[in-house]
Amino acid sequence: MRLRLVSRLSVSLLASLLAANTARAQLFGLEHYAKVARVSDVQVAPQGDRAVIVLAWPNYDANAWESEIVQVDLKTRARVTLTQRKTASTPRWSPTGDRLAFMAAVDGRTQLFVLPASGGEARQVTRSPTGIVGYAWKPDGSAFAYRAFEEPAKREKFDDAFEVNANDYLTLAAPRQVHLWVVGAEGGEARPLARGSWSIPTLFATTAWSPDGTSILFTKQNVAGTREWENRELARLEVAAGPTALPTPIAGIEGRRCGAGWISPDGRHLALTCPVDGHVKNQTELVLLPSAGGTPRRLTSSIDRSFSYAIWRPDSKGVVAGVADGTASALWEIPVEGAPIRRDVGRIGVADVSLTPDGTIIFIGSEANRPSELYALRPGSSTPERLTNFHDAIAALTLGKVEAFRWTSDDGLPLDGIVTLPPNFDAARKYPLLLNIHGGPWGSSRETFSTRSQLLASKGFLVFEPNYRGSDNHGNALYSAVYRDHGAGPGRDIMAGLAILKKRAYVDTTRIGVSGWSYGGYMTTWLIGHYDGWRAAMAGAAVIDLVDDYNLNDLSLFIRAYGETLTFPKDLALMKEQSPGTYVDRMKTPLLLLSNTGDVRVPVTQSYKLYNALKERGRDVRMKLWPVAGHFPGDPWRARDIDREWAAYFEERLR
Repeated sequence: MRLRLVSRLSVSLLASLLAANTARAQLFGLEHYAKVARVSDVQVAPQGDRAVIVLAWPNYDANAWESEIVQVDLKTRARVTLTQRKTASTPRWSPTGDRLAFMAAVDGRTQLFVLPASGGEARQVTRSPTGIVGYAWKPDGSAFAYRAFEEPAKREKFDDAFEVNANDYLTLAAPRQVHLWVVGAEGGEARPLARGSWSIPTLFATTAWSPDGTSILFTKQNVAGTREWENRELARLEVAAGPTALPTPIAGIEGRRCGAGWISPDGRHLALTCPVDGHVKNQTELVLLPSAGGTPRRLTSSIDRSFSYAIWRPDSKGVVAGVADGTASALWEIPVEGAPIRRDVGRIGVADVSLTPDGTIIFIGSEANRPSELYALRPGSSTPERLTNFHDAIAALTLGKVEAFRWTSDDGLPLDGIVTLPPNFDAARKYPLLLNIHGGPWGSSRETFSTRSQLLASKGFLVFEPNYRGSDNHGNALYSAVYRDHGAGPGRDIMAGLAILKKRAYVDTTRIGVSGWSYGGYMTTWLIGHYDGWRAAMAGAAVIDLVDDYNLNDLSLFIRAYGETLTFPKDLALMKEQSPGTYVDRMKTPLLLLSNTGDVRVPVTQSYKLYNALKERGRDVRMKLWPVAGHFPGDPWRARDIDREWAAYFEERLR
């Protein structure tokens, strides 16, 4: 009898151990990063029966993102990979759908290729000595317009001095203009269009042909350099004009800072993204303008959400766009005439969008427990249909449950955020709480899959991602409330949400950490300089001194937060007041600083400034750097390594 009892106990113990090991194995970890792909740039074929996407998987051995263009049959869901090059991107169908163009690297420079839709070898179309940065099909399919940097002027061997203009502090040569070229669809010699001191921005730029193929709509700035991007305007260039022709600004939107535009298929209208009232502090809305210029009409004023793109219906009767809406997303059908219609997509976060001729919306989306996939929203349906299963392996893991959390600011603004619970959450237990603050501030955390939040939750943390004033998910009042209130207002918003969370019985209020990257790093250092109660903090790419960062960085972003000019005494005083470094004496929380040495958005000098100040005061501070360019590492290995460091630091400090 005893032997049988021992045997039963042994079997039971073995089963428990196996179950525990299985549960642990099912948690999301660093080893699963290799199974999370980037899915982007959906393009529906003109016939409406298939779509292509860019699918990029991380290769940690090569430390590279390897991308391919995948075609998905919208009826059968069958998939086929169309490209062999590991850097393929930016697919665009020819007007008749018989060919597919894409960009890929050749000897380190991006070139344009064309692939027959029926299959076969891709043909290289461009041989730009500087590579291309974007392109558009001519409406008759006979040619392309593409954007490319000008070649540097020939100079004597050691003559490398340059005059500063709209460039960041790490620039090693004068910024070169980006101009337009036209090349035949079969390749051959490219013809440059008009030249001048003006340039096309490398960020958020439009290139679109008129339907008759006689002119090109594009985004223009007065000089080369990224710090000019807030002064963009839309202009038109006649294709037949000579090399000295000047681009013509689009009449009717002067001074509105409209940075992107899309021509309707019938050529009658432009859909534009413009800041509300033309002020950069405001969110962007969609504006309709006659193609020849004229009186603009606001399309989305009744929606009060921030729009960044518009996809024209094939019949030119309206556009479709997705927006952040609270902690979820919304798709809007916006007719040229009539009231906008909201299309519910549930809790799926919407990214890229394309349309079929019958009105089906094909989009890339992410769910709380599943990274990006391709979805279809049929006419009249309120339930999106998932067309791909790239991430079944991730969805099968035991993930942290994601919950929306809402509160109100001290001045009545609607606020919300995301709480990711540890896997196998038990409300009877106490858990450490870690804030993961989003960047921007013009962005938001939503109920979509996050590798970092799931990794942190798998370590046993409650992960709180607050949306504060400046976030883009509750309308212009919230979006613009950060104007001249860069730190104090957002700080109060975050602390108000935290105060409510701390009342939950399962929150261990003695183990609270705060972290974030970019603006999230800025807010982290602001919070530890103004509020107590933190066990540890991590600030990545954090702005410490707003004046220094404004003068050194690559974008003139701070005019959104403070005004048109920033070097006059009243502005300097306010920027110092809103700089975390001003409050270094109050910072007592153990702090980890992370950054890239070649970051031009938030120069690494910012982190050094705080690191040295805290070291001199004998505070608990560490700093770790990655010797690469960029605001966040673009390669998969270092990106994962930052998350590893992030999690390991709080595992040590919040235990």
